[in-house]
Amino acid sequence: MDEFDEELITNIDSGVIKYTALAKKINAPLSTVHFRIKKLEKDKIIKYYKGEVDWKKAGFTVTAFVLISVDINLLKSLKRTQDMLLRDLLGIIYVREGYITTSEADLILKVIAKDTTHFKEILLDYIHSKAGIINTKTMIVLG
Repeated sequence: MDEFDEELITNIDSGVIKYTALAKKINAPLSTVHFRIKKLEKDKIIKYYKGEVDWKKAGFTVTAFVLISVDINLLKSLKRTQDMLLRDLLGIIYVREGYITTSEADLILKVIAKDTTHFKEILLDYIHSKAGIINTKTMIVLG
């Protein structure tokens, strides 16, 4: 992957490729843009496309980041890893993103909810129900 490819992938917007607009934006021939994007797809650098959802319009007015502390010894005794726990958490439909981190928290999740009552249900019924989680801290996004 070269600088041209990097420019292509950083300019793909919301999972919709508008080849003409992209070619104009990066000042490249349309045929070259089309060919290179197809190559990036073939090489699995571009894995998939997804549309961007306006969650607020869909009724999910709360966005929160949940910092999670994990009991590594408990996970080991259950023959599980942080990766496995994160995959389980990403399976919760309200969890939009999740990462293993090197900060004060072991994991961080981006969660959407209809309101704070719904968020409380997600936190207590879905997230805290996973074995290995010992503590969470929540940051609600304002606005």
